[in-house]
Amino acid sequence: MLIEIDVERCIGCGRCVEDCVGANLAVEDGVAQVKGRCILCGHCVAVCPTEAVSIPGYDMADVEPCAPAGTTIDARALLVAIKSRRSVRDYRPRAVEQDALRLVLEAGRYTATAKNAQGCRFVVVQDELDELKRLVWSGIEDLLALPAADKPRWVKLYKPFLRDARAGRQDFLFRNAPAVAFVAADRADDAGLAAQNMELAAASLGLGVLFNGYLCRAAEELPAVKAFLQAEDRLLQICMLLGHPAVSYRRTAPRLPGDFVVK
Repeated sequence: MLIEIDVERCIGCGRCVEDCVGANLAVEDGVAQVKGRCILCGHCVAVCPTEAVSIPGYDMADVEPCAPAGTTIDARALLVAIKSRRSVRDYRPRAVEQDALRLVLEAGRYTATAKNAQGCRFVVVQDELDELKRLVWSGIEDLLALPAADKPRWVKLYKPFLRDARAGRQDFLFRNAPAVAFVAADRADDAGLAAQNMELAAASLGLGVLFNGYLCRAAEELPAVKAFLQAEDRLLQICMLLGHPAVSYRRTAPRLPGDFVVK
């Protein structure tokens, strides 16, 4: 799958050539020409002034006009939004709307990935959350019941979590979140970048997120849970609880002084 140039639209300006990561383009006889393989990053599509470039394997109807860098988001407002985010541990008994979920997922899908691999799988569990909880807690219970020599080291930390959940006290893994989102990927950095964009999108929709490493570890280690999530051979790198916050924060929280090196 390669990019295509509409020779009727191409004006031979060379902008796509100058911005091509893989030196895959050249202007010949007044029009851009595709020279070889590329990583399909889409820079040529984005930079072309006449919409002459397309990628046949992608949904070109998904391409939108955009303003120049630095004009779409107020930097100060963005920083305040970042400072205002909180790890949410208490949620309203209200499902996350499908339109909101879709926007959060799109924020993940459009995140940069190494070599433009776009290899993240995004899994959201809401309608079948009770089944996910059953699989996680029963899997943990089964492992904790094993003889000490056969018990995985990681699961021992979950013993008080299981005790409290079975007793109807705090559910440390799921809280009362109506939805759980996972990002599965070969690379942790790809998943982490996607998750951060997803959280910012969620915050813009009035949703709250809690990054949950304990639940992510259990889901990755329990085969029945991994199969339920359909992550296949990709690692579950990130887990996020997601829902409408039950707590409202009035101001940003303080942080330590920045450990910056600027030369």
